[in-house]
Amino acid sequence: MKKLTYLLVIAALVTLGNAPMSVAIPEVTLDASQVTSARDIESAIEFVTDYGSHPGIVTLDSSKGKFEYTGDDRSINLYYSNITLRSFNHATIGNCDDGVFFDDFTVNNILIEGVAFACLGGHAVYAPFLGQHHYITLRNNYFESGSYPAIDILQGDYWTITGNRILSLSTGIYLNETGGTLIRKNFIQANIGVVLYHSGYDNVVSNNNITAWWQGIVLSGKTLRNKITVNKMYSIQDSGIVFTDIVAWNQVTGNQITCWPGVACTAVTADPINYQQNKIGYGSEMRNSTFTN
Repeated sequence: MKKLTYLLVIAALVTLGNAPMSVAIPEVTLDASQVTSARDIESAIEFVTDYGSHPGIVTLDSSKGKFEYTGDDRSINLYYSNITLRSFNHATIGNCDDGVFFDDFTVNNILIEGVAFACLGGHAVYAPFLGQHHYITLRNNYFESGSYPAIDILQGDYWTITGNRILSLSTGIYLNETGGTLIRKNFIQANIGVVLYHSGYDNVVSNNNITAWWQGIVLSGKTLRNKITVNKMYSIQDSGIVFTDIVAWNQVTGNQITCWPGVACTAVTADPINYQQNKIGYGSEMRNSTFTN
């Protein structure tokens, strides 16, 4: 790996994830000429945090073009807490596998903001390890994946996913055994928009625009006490919202579903027990509605 010269500045009063910081935080800025693989960005994180001993910020500066990986390491592994990864002027990372991979370490208080990840070889964000990653904020990014979920989280409680544009040939966001997570004001294009699997308590999926070519939002497994409200779904061919398995105490109200042109899709697919155990629409102003083009 080539030797990198970092631009180190001090940033004051910066918020990392959900944890407000009131002390000066060191920052490293990288441009595309300094990055051939994800390892270069990992090295900048190591440098700016002094190997995880304090918070740090890595800024990707797009002034010299797109960050296009040519080396072998094509996934940014995160293994320290209290990190901000952000862009200057809409930085884009291309030719990535998993854009950001949360490693098998306890990692909390991460903010990823304003970065575009075009990762057709894997997930855009992947957190596959049990109970390791909390208070993660993904804000105002672009996440693109191919046949994998764009954002895939296992037991990573208290995430905030807001203001992102998400594109996947598979699922936009997949929560597995995850609680306390906010998914709000995202633009999602995927075969299935959002999946909550064995997930609860207190996940909120609200005010998202979802273009889903099959199903909009799926609640499956033991998914309990979540709110699915005021989402707009388009191009649905099967069902806007699907209930399966043991699903209880969820509120699913105020969602609007527009079918694929010429297709008679359904707003909600649920058996009678699901209707008894969940709040699925109530009152004319809160009813889940379906429109056919």
